[in-house]
Amino acid sequence: MRRALPALFVAAVTLAVWAPTLGYDWCTTWDDAVFLLGNPHLRSWEWAWMATTQWYGHWMPLTWLSFRANLAFFGWAPGSWHAVNVGLHTSSAVLFYFIARRLVGSTLGAVVAALLFSIHPLRMESVAWISERKDVVMGVFFLGAILLWMQGRRGWSFAAFLAACASKSPAVVLPVFLLSLDWYRFGVSPVRGWRFYGRLYWPFVAVSVAVTGMAFWSLHTILVSIPWSIVGLGPRLWHMAYSEVFYAMQTVWPARLSGLIEYTSVPSWNQPQYPISVAVVCLTVILLTIMRRRRPAVVAAFIAYTVAVLPQSGLFQNGPQLVANRYSYLACLPIALLAGGAVRLASRRLPRLVPLGAASVLAALAVVTLVNLPMWRNGDAMWWYAAEHEPTCTQCQDMAAAADVRHGDLTRAIARQEQAIRVSASTMYPRWERHWNVAALLLALGRRDEAAQALRTYLASEPATLLHPDMDRLHLASARVTLAALEREGR
Repeated sequence: MRRALPALFVAAVTLAVWAPTLGYDWCTTWDDAVFLLGNPHLRSWEWAWMATTQWYGHWMPLTWLSFRANLAFFGWAPGSWHAVNVGLHTSSAVLFYFIARRLVGSTLGAVVAALLFSIHPLRMESVAWISERKDVVMGVFFLGAILLWMQGRRGWSFAAFLAACASKSPAVVLPVFLLSLDWYRFGVSPVRGWRFYGRLYWPFVAVSVAVTGMAFWSLHTILVSIPWSIVGLGPRLWHMAYSEVFYAMQTVWPARLSGLIEYTSVPSWNQPQYPISVAVVCLTVILLTIMRRRRPAVVAAFIAYTVAVLPQSGLFQNGPQLVANRYSYLACLPIALLAGGAVRLASRRLPRLVPLGAASVLAALAVVTLVNLPMWRNGDAMWWYAAEHEPTCTQCQDMAAAADVRHGDLTRAIARQEQAIRVSASTMYPRWERHWNVAALLLALGRRDEAAQALRTYLASEPATLLHPDMDRLHLASARVTLAALEREGR
């Protein structure tokens, strides 16, 4: 029983941190409505659909099965859906504790690693957002596959890997995690032991290739990827370097926790965050090359981290986000293991100070999580938080303004739309119809002269190429009619 106490402690702390989500609602203005509430296929056991669908750009039959079971047993009550997310994530935390216990060789180090993973603020999207259940379903099977592999149960590990891939496609990075793990445990480098590793991993690699192909095909079904004709290889490489640095920095210092960090402009040399990221990546590669024999654990961890970030790092940019904190769910694991190992080594020299310091860091992370977690209580709260913390996110301003209108705060909605207009002029896809939105809000407030001026600005700034021709022409026609009516009234 005493051996189980640390794992129970990890589970209890994880549950305590995420318990507030049980009272949260749906984020109906951020995927939950289209992905789940408005999905007619979830209302019955459509086995073939769950196995083959690419709804909303995802192939994830096991996650769909969990959604369908949730609805069948508990209905649409959001608390039950949140409870399943929390339960799955807590299971992953316990599994990770047992993995860390074997690798770190210290109960304290393993507890620190598991809690650093489980209560970190970067987990908010994956745990508190119902639609992102795919992360926590994948996590249980992914970590189960690693633990089974370490126990020598390779067949069961492969089965768990298949389940992880059927939950969310980024699980395809598992072979690299296993390779890094075995390199650290057995000291045989992948270059020298390629035949040995090849015999062990070829089924995993074959599945990874197949699921990766399925994932790319699924993404193209919703046509939200940025075309290569607009963003070429160079900017995508800048983006990849930035992503690699971003998630590591966010793990150390979680400063940007918004549900949407928007892709507003094409990455370039002129934006300092990108050349700085390239320099950091190059310096890290040099340092790891130098220390590969003396610190194999560090090198193995960074290889696993790098590959975990790659599938969602910019080469195949998809969606409105530049980066997303949910993408760190797997990437955080090797960093947490390094932290656990560092705690073990340091506690030998400072047996009293190190546990206190580790507890302080974990407590601080828990506080950051609990303070920011209410942004996920519903869709409006999520967008208000995003608009305040990401002022250059035009979609955040749009959605927060819509929430303001629903709550009767038209003045605040106008201010958000004007902020979006200022930012939008320098983005890839300026949306000039925001002037029309401002005019409509001004008219609702009875500020007719200001509304007329907003319409004139809108019509004068009409772009040569319309992004959504039918909708844009409708907006323009409405603006001309409304402006003419206002000018007649002013005569």
